[in-house]
Amino acid sequence: LSPPESGSGCFLEDSMYPRLRRLSRSSFFLLFLLAPVLDLFRLDLNQGHFIILGMDWTLGLRGSTLASADITWHLSLRLLIPVVLTLALLFWVVWRWGRIYCGWLCPHFSMVEWIDQTMDRWLGRRSLWEPVDGMRRPMAKAVVAVAVVSVSFLWAITLLSYLVTPIPLWQGFFSLELPRWNWIFLIAATLAFTVEFTLARHFFCKFGCAVGIFQSLIWMLNRRSMIVGFSRERARDCRDCSACDRACPMRLKPRGMKRHKITCTQCGVCIQTCSQVQANNPEGSLLEWRSGDAAVEMDRQPRMHLIPVKREE
Repeated sequence: LSPPESGSGCFLEDSMYPRLRRLSRSSFFLLFLLAPVLDLFRLDLNQGHFIILGMDWTLGLRGSTLASADITWHLSLRLLIPVVLTLALLFWVVWRWGRIYCGWLCPHFSMVEWIDQTMDRWLGRRSLWEPVDGMRRPMAKAVVAVAVVSVSFLWAITLLSYLVTPIPLWQGFFSLELPRWNWIFLIAATLAFTVEFTLARHFFCKFGCAVGIFQSLIWMLNRRSMIVGFSRERARDCRDCSACDRACPMRLKPRGMKRHKITCTQCGVCIQTCSQVQANNPEGSLLEWRSGDAAVEMDRQPRMHLIPVKREE
């Protein structure tokens, strides 16, 4: 997804972004649901250790007779080195591309966008805090409520499957024979997710998600990292348009400076929207991916504001 290091643009065509992002989000969401069932990754509370790729992942010290120096090296190989290498890789990705995990993989952000689309279709608005745009469909509130509660329960039981053996969990749910604490967890988690998905899903992505905040802070440290750039010299072409603002899932101003869109998820929806609006403009979209020197130059610009163009006499 990286644009040229010292220029603008991206090696992917704009038309490829929706399909590629839909594929990446759908695949990762499916992986999120199936990972515990397939023993790809989960923490088994009954056994007291992680299970990764079907294998028990423990520190291997139970009943060990290793000397102190050997124990230190053993822990480094099994814990310290894997963790450091993983964090280093994540740091490098975020340093160059920002919150790309959020926009292209995160299961929660996938639900945020899906609920946005569902509300927009049935209620005429993407959030309860926005004014209604158009007429609502019959039974709209009921449809939206069922959709939100359903995905909330799916999230609740999926998270529980990361902590207990998944197959017995699903069998116990369908036979209504789960332990009491399992039912308490499912009910409490479903209620919590329902409230969050309904009222505060965008606020959580911006201010409540530790993973997202970590990515934002790392991304802001690199002035040459990938950003959505705006052709400010062509501001006259969109002085009466705010389509990219309305399209942004994070409710940001894509035409602003980097520090004003610190929670950008690099989803590219604003760029796609601008390309559609400017489809008949020979100069093309006003928004594009930028990195390197182009990103630095973009960040030097004053806060974007649209200045009406003086008409020629």
